Amino acid sequence: MAVPQSFGAVTSDRGAGFTRRWAANSADAVDPYITGYFFTKWAHFPELKGMLDYTYNNNSPFTGQKDIKNALTSSCTSVTMPGGTVNKTDLYGLGGLKYGYPTNVEYDNTLTMRFTEWQGAPIYKIIASWVKVMRDYRTGVATYNTKSNFAASMYYWTTAPDGVSVASAFLFTGLFPLRDPSDQFGHDLTANDKLETDIDFNVDVVWQEEYITNKCQGFANTAKSVGSANAQSYGYEDGNQTGVQ
Repeated sequence: MAVPQSFGAVTSDRGAGFTRRWAANSADAVDPYITGYFFTKWAHFPELKGMLDYTYNNNSPFTGQKDIKNALTSSCTSVTMPGGTVNKTDLYGLGGLKYGYPTNVEYDNTLTMRFTEWQGAPIYKIIASWVKVMRDYRTGVATYNTKSNFAASMYYWTTAPDGVSVASAFLFTGLFPLRDPSDQFGHDLTANDKLETDIDFNVDVVWQEEYITNKCQGFANTAKSVGSANAQSYGYEDGNQTGVQ
């Protein structure tokens, strides 16, 4: 029987604060936050299919927007979050006594995502086409009408190691890439390795609301359900591998 998460050992005065041994009593478990369990889901996304087909002679591996969004989701291996800085001003009293007062909060507006590249360079083709939608590299002029034609939004959430229990959830809006990753194709004859690329995205707002957490919890539940169904189809459930050929 699973022991429910409890912060009693942390919040109460039982001496555990001295040893920091929070898991000493199995009936009062306090699990640490384990990193590395994160998920993304692109929501609004610019129309890139036409640019992909035009640029790559209809040899695009994507049949539509859903394929493009799923490729970015599946290939993302790292996310670096933007943060915020509370700025302050100092006030002075008699004899040089000083105290601070907050003036404003300044938020970073860059989100960095790392993607694993695949044969045929589909990730590069997505990002490069996205940049071309914003500016035609031959003429320098824009190829869009409004920001909604080139900016995207994306849900991002982290979970416990079960992949379902959402710990934090965010919605990024106003996303667009800040570099054309063509430079990733500079190779060294003596270096053979997988290709990963870090892409910086502009982000206008990082939303943190209850409805976003609920939305991401729904995504997590669905992903778990689909994952379990796939595992059953391969015979991995209940400790067996009957579906393995």
